[in-house]
Formats: sequence, structure tokens, C-alpha cells
Amino acid sequence: MLGDNKRAWDSKLNLAVWADRVTIKKSTGFPPYQLVYGKEARLPLNNLLPVYKFVSEEYLEDVDFMEDSLVQLIELDEYRREAREQNIHKQKMVKALHDKKDSIRSFEEGEWVLKWNSKDQDKGKHEKFEAL
Repeated sequence: MLGDNKRAWDSKLNLAVWADRVTIKKSTGFPPYQLVYGKEARLPLNNLLPVYKFVSEEYLEDVDFMEDSLVQLIELDEYRREAREQNIHKQKMVKALHDKKDSIRSFEEGEWVLKWNSKDQDKGKHEKFEAL
């Protein structure tokens, strides 16, 4: 995608962000764009082509437009509710897998344990990066 010029990564950032926003996420089952705007994203190529839907909506009556808007809001709410349910289900699955691997550990007096005091450690610094 970048070719020989690796320093031009920022010129492709918009495309990467767009691809992320229109990709279906496993946790919700929907692309983020659809959850925010309530409709599927249109590819940039579609914007260059004449759109029949736009032309036909120009001649609709106000009542039809209001009904369509209400239907779109209801659909958006359904998308978000379904995404939330899928997200909760996914979180429960991840928790069950974690709990399955986790076990209760008991220590007896005299055993050696590692005590990690995060307050003494410099935030954002780690020994493995000192060589860089």
C-alpha cells in the first residue's frame, strides 16, 4: 500500500480509519458506522455515482419523510440493542473462559511469593525498552 515510501503512512490513515469503521466487529456483530448512524456505510465510489434514492426522496411528501425518519430511528435503536446484547454475551463468554483457567491459590506460612509494588515503578518505563 505504501510502496517504497514508508514515511507516507499518514497519507493512508483516512483509508485505514474508514476500513475499521465499516468492518463488522465480532463483539457487536455490526460495524461501528452502522451503530452510530443507523444505516450501512456507502463506499466512497458510491458517492460519485448518481443515486436514485436521493432523487426519489426529493419528491416525497413531508408525511412520508417523517414516517421514514421514524422507521430509521426505530431500526437504529434495534441495531444498538442487538449490538449491546451481543456485546454482553461476548463478555460473558470471555469471563467464563477466564474463570475456567483461573484457580484459587492458597499459600502457607513460610512460602515464597512475588510481591509487586506498582507504586515504586516509574509509569510507562520498562526494563526491556532500556536497550533501545
